[in-house]
Amino acid sequence: MSVIEVAVLGFGQTKYKTSRADVGTPELVFEAVSRALADSDTELRDIDAVVFASAPEVFEGVYEPERWCIDAFGGVGKPLIRVHTGGATGGSGPLAASRLISSGMYENVLVVGLQRTSETADAQQVFTTIFDPIYEQDVQLNVITGIALVASRQMEFFGLTEDHMAAISVKNFDNALRNPYAHLHKRITEQDVKDSRQLAWPLRLLHTCPRSDGAAAVVMSSGEKARNRSSAAWVRGLGCAADVYRIGDRIHDTESDYAIPRAQAWSAQQAYTEAGIIDPRRELDVVEVYAPFSNLEVAYYEALGLAPHGKGIELVETGATTMQGDIPVVPSGGCMTANPIGATGLIRFGEAALQVMGRAGDHQVDGARLALATACGGIDQFYTSAVLASEPKQ
Repeated sequence: MSVIEVAVLGFGQTKYKTSRADVGTPELVFEAVSRALADSDTELRDIDAVVFASAPEVFEGVYEPERWCIDAFGGVGKPLIRVHTGGATGGSGPLAASRLISSGMYENVLVVGLQRTSETADAQQVFTTIFDPIYEQDVQLNVITGIALVASRQMEFFGLTEDHMAAISVKNFDNALRNPYAHLHKRITEQDVKDSRQLAWPLRLLHTCPRSDGAAAVVMSSGEKARNRSSAAWVRGLGCAADVYRIGDRIHDTESDYAIPRAQAWSAQQAYTEAGIIDPRRELDVVEVYAPFSNLEVAYYEALGLAPHGKGIELVETGATTMQGDIPVVPSGGCMTANPIGATGLIRFGEAALQVMGRAGDHQVDGARLALATACGGIDQFYTSAVLASEPKQ
């Protein structure tokens, strides 16, 4: 029995802002879906099924937002699956769609990602509830303080400094200036980063992502249909992994000591094995990593095999991950400059697809033929990885 190949035909996304008060939530979804259909030259009637990716619905303030938006993404009369794995939701969506296609169930699947964080008064109060209620909530952890803990351990064990984190922030903000959809369009310096407001040591405001409203969509299809297209992004490898619930149970991992997320490494290795990648640093041309904090991007360099264990800071020091480097990371600006949480992983996936199709515009990496997209959620608990290529497997 031959394996059914899967490809991305088109990607659409909205402009990201702190609040998209100019449209209702179904209109926001319609904006992304319309662009994805147009980009893929596909009619809605050709879509066989829909995967709706949306993280905690408390952000939208509406229970089961897929019901509210079903007309906007053309889901009426079609099979529908909702995916929710926290911040990794947008990465889990195209993984689910890929398996639906490769299994032979459907030929064309639309994946929709949505998040409207402006509808909740305080996102951090929501995030405090994801921690263990007995052992961890009493110390008032939230996403920012939790990632500050990661950064402090990177500093202690791997030599991470404020200079390294500032350099990552400047790189990503500079990249976002080339991306018309990015939320934050602002030129910053390393000194600006160091002077920005302290949030939780060692994290400052310009080390972190914004709260964003937005939606994204991709059209995915079987290889048979994609072969008739002038360009497509071929799914070469997929991976996903989950870690234990309690942070304390991860800190005693002697290999990474919580500074390097092991579940990201597990997820990436699955994708690399499926794609036949042996040396990701040399074989990959571009990476769209889900890193909402500058220190996490450095940690992911190591988890993704782009740098040896404990050597992630060397990629920062040599400029290897800049647009001029040999392995550009988040040429779109990444989620440090736009983070509609449930859609963010799908944005990384879509941006990676654009890169290998040569359609990323002003932030296109010359000659990009093999790309990696990742997503993360649940405070280093859930991870997805996807390898996309400009050509199908031979």
